[in-house]
Amino acid sequence: MRLTADYSHWVNVAEWYLADQLENVHRAIAVSDQIHCRVGHPQGPQVNDPRAPEWQDALETHARWWDAIRARMQKADMPVLTITCEFGPAGYLPILPYTQQPVASQWDINVFIKEFLKKRWEV
Repeated sequence: MRLTADYSHWVNVAEWYLADQLENVHRAIAVSDQIHCRVGHPQGPQVNDPRAPEWQDALETHARWWDAIRARMQKADMPVLTITCEFGPAGYLPILPYTQQPVASQWDINVFIKEFLKKRWEV
């Protein structure tokens, strides 16, 4: 079975960053061929804005998992790694009360994640 690495939900369901589940995380990384670049946290499947300093640990935790998938695929000479930068769907991004305006731009966050990985991976 092949997986899409959407570990944000794992973090949310476990209610922490899976430090006691490293063996299982590595088993999942070994069969993950697609990365869903959503950054979760122990109380929700998606941080409100991964650019914010209060979410840097969450972003880095997820990025290390993504790095491991990329490294495994490069080592296996797999030519394609697909990535979805998707902070959504509608309803996942927190909104302000009364106005229902999103607290951040979903588009800008998705572009940030894309640029973050391009810089991190020097591609």
